[in-house]
Amino acid sequence: MRGHVVALVLAAACSDTPEPEFPTDYAATYTEVRGCRSSSDHDLHQIRVLADPAALDPYRTRTSAFPVGAVVLKEEFDFADTLCAGPILVWTVMKKTRSAANLGWTWQYVEPASGVGTQNERRCINCHTTCGVGPDGYDGTCTMP
Repeated sequence: MRGHVVALVLAAACSDTPEPEFPTDYAATYTEVRGCRSSSDHDLHQIRVLADPAALDPYRTRTSAFPVGAVVLKEEFDFADTLCAGPILVWTVMKKTRSAANLGWTWQYVEPASGVGTQNERRCINCHTTCGVGPDGYDGTCTMP
């Protein structure tokens, strides 16, 4: 009986952990919208930005709204990996929501080994708050493609 209780407690604890907001095979359908480059805003990692099919046109043209469910994903690589060819250290993800909370997005920091590390972290939201202001920002995205 004791083993079953432990299993139930572990299952309950695991069920509270959010799932990543992107599929494991995202590379098959997502499109690169920003090539490999360094990012001072993401722990000096090298980054590559991809958009899912729903986010692709709004990200590129900046003339239509991101539909609910659209995903913009950043692959983050080691600082020295200037080709973004090595292992991915972490993904940062934005998924468009119906809610106006958190700038209308769900924000995630996803680690390859352990899954979602944080969700809706204030530092992500605070940084992206300024992205709608100025020529380079669009609906929480911070740079032109």
